[in-house]
Amino acid sequence: MFLPTIISITCLFGGLFADALPSEGRKHNFLRNGKLPIPTRDSTHVITVTVEEDHTSLGGFERPKFIEREFTVFDPAHKRKGSAKRPLVLAYHGVMSDSETMRQLTQFDREAKDRGWVAAYPQGEWKYTEKMTNWNGAGAVRKHFNVDENEVYVTGVSNGGFMVYRLLCEMGDRENGKPWIAAASVHSGLLGAWHADFSSCSISKDTPLVHFHGLADPVVNITGKPEGKQELLPYAPVTNAEWKSVNASIDYVAEAMCGSNAITSTSNPAESTTCHQTCDGKVEYCMVEELEHMWSGCSNKTLHMYDPNHATNVDATKYFADSFARQSSKSSKKETNL
Repeated sequence: MFLPTIISITCLFGGLFADALPSEGRKHNFLRNGKLPIPTRDSTHVITVTVEEDHTSLGGFERPKFIEREFTVFDPAHKRKGSAKRPLVLAYHGVMSDSETMRQLTQFDREAKDRGWVAAYPQGEWKYTEKMTNWNGAGAVRKHFNVDENEVYVTGVSNGGFMVYRLLCEMGDRENGKPWIAAASVHSGLLGAWHADFSSCSISKDTPLVHFHGLADPVVNITGKPEGKQELLPYAPVTNAEWKSVNASIDYVAEAMCGSNAITSTSNPAESTTCHQTCDGKVEYCMVEELEHMWSGCSNKTLHMYDPNHATNVDATKYFADSFARQSSKSSKKETNL
């Protein structure tokens, strides 16, 4: 099970572009003594970034002042001399899961290989067991990878999807007016009320969002949940917050992005899937019939989020990657026209 939670935020790009962020803009201090990439198989590297927490207690739980966050990074061109800067996809796993499971579930390695991208899978903290974790924040892929800071894409499932919504809300634009996040996608996550209201959100008008959700999801129901209702985790601070419904989550992003939640078009990429676009396609949400708390199109039967209808349902990974590629193309055209 991948039950979503909202706890605290760390700064997404603090380690990736450490010199680009003003110190007051960082929620954590990413130290420069992180371990170098450890080559593994198939152009994969494991890197560890040491971070200094800005708090040592959260929700009654004591936390170490320094933690090490691990990333599994797939970069086919890592050792290729003279290779150009590449887009980066950060993929956030669900609670009671881990980065390797997210890698198997989403198969973003496949898209990275085909499209010349870097795919990174951060490992969550807050351990239930050695292999069961969830997000209290985000991390960064360090300077060891030749990443284009204008093409950083984020995706997440369940708890990781909640994380993506929070990143959209809190990252916004850089000082040069460009968004920290070039485009985002969420699967089976919602917008969570981690503050009393959402007045502090600073969603960039230039960060498109695609959201996939199963109409039969019993874990993160499309209707959300009211504040105070407890879910299946053992401590209140994690699950006490309100979870907005799918419609309310999308409406909030659309209103912030273009001032309207009106549906501008509708499509059916598969018989089971209906996608609605708002903000002239910048915000899109796709509802999948009969899909429970699963990744649409996942064919790996060994995983909890296996989709039994994967043969006929939309491949969410490809759909998300295509949306990132469209944004990449738009960004390239803007740069060319400058």
